[in-house]
Amino acid sequence: MVSTYTLDDLKNYHHEAISFFGSELMLLKEVIPKIKNERIAKAGVLLISCGQTGAALLQLASQTDSFTTQAGMLARAFMETITNFCYVGVCDEHEYRAFILHPIYKQYHNIDSYRIADDLDLYIQNISARKDKQSKFKEIPIVKEALEVFSETKPNLNWTKKTLYQRIGVLKEWGKFMDAFFTINKIQYYSDASEALHGSLYGCTYQVGTFDPEFDFSKKDELEKKLYKESSCILLHLGMLIHESFTLISYSDDIKDIWDYSYKNRGQALNLLFRVLEKKDSKTTFQ
Repeated sequence: MVSTYTLDDLKNYHHEAISFFGSELMLLKEVIPKIKNERIAKAGVLLISCGQTGAALLQLASQTDSFTTQAGMLARAFMETITNFCYVGVCDEHEYRAFILHPIYKQYHNIDSYRIADDLDLYIQNISARKDKQSKFKEIPIVKEALEVFSETKPNLNWTKKTLYQRIGVLKEWGKFMDAFFTINKIQYYSDASEALHGSLYGCTYQVGTFDPEFDFSKKDELEKKLYKESSCILLHLGMLIHESFTLISYSDDIKDIWDYSYKNRGQALNLLFRVLEKKDSKTTFQ
């Protein structure tokens, strides 16, 4: 059974989850201009991206019957981006420098890359000019550094060699995050969303329970209940990750009022999550 709650109950919980996630997104918008720490500020574009992805998730959440798989894919993008933001804030200098240099390495290779929109004949004619431009670009010291860290011949290297689990491990070692939230998001959404992103049969159907042996399509309202329940959990889990980004920022910048407000939000969201999941300790109050 998906849930012992009625469909109307789950719709109400879903509405509360949307409110919580929307509130955290608004706080995120307020926090970004307050970041003064140089390292965290340079990673701030990741939070801007999370805000945009979150806005898209809110739109999809209002149509759980149509875009559940797409919401799962966006959830993966959101959780990895905010995990990277937190990781960049606490990782060692080598990893941080790789984060900064990676776009420059990509820019170097983009100079000589062929795009489908390019005129092929013109591209061929300008190969020499592109190579000259690339050579001049390589003379810039930071470009040389980027190519030494990555590669002058391989254009598609990732910015870090650490897996997502290893990055979460670094967050755990820092000791100030509720790192369990990152792990839960990784376990709950990453693999299935990857299947959806890669277009597998399982990935395109997992949200509706096609290959779930415990899901009973014959029960009235069972599919709708599943969709509302899982959408609620996604929004609650991701909203809690936003609070973790505030925790990182709070150690270098004055965002106490926002952090305190978000902390109370997070406590209410945890209680709601326990209710949705029908956990025995759902009466526990988190403050």
